[in-house]
Amino acid sequence: MFSPGLAEFPELAARGAAWGRNAYVRGGDRLVMEWSDSVTLAVVLVNGVPRQVGSEEDLVTLIKP
Repeated sequence: MFSPGLAEFPELAARGAAWGRNAYVRGGDRLVMEWSDSVTLAVVLVNGVPRQVGSEEDLVTLIKP
């Protein structure tokens, strides 16, 4: 989703600015990835809950259907 809205992602209302933000919906699940720069993943939220992602493998495991 290019520009996620608060209707689809209410958890963004409490978030500050981020260098970049990607938002995705799959079924009833919401995924938000915030970037602190062009290569550094700062925060991953799944349904509004922050998740620990330390590697590419962690992210793949987290988003695997």
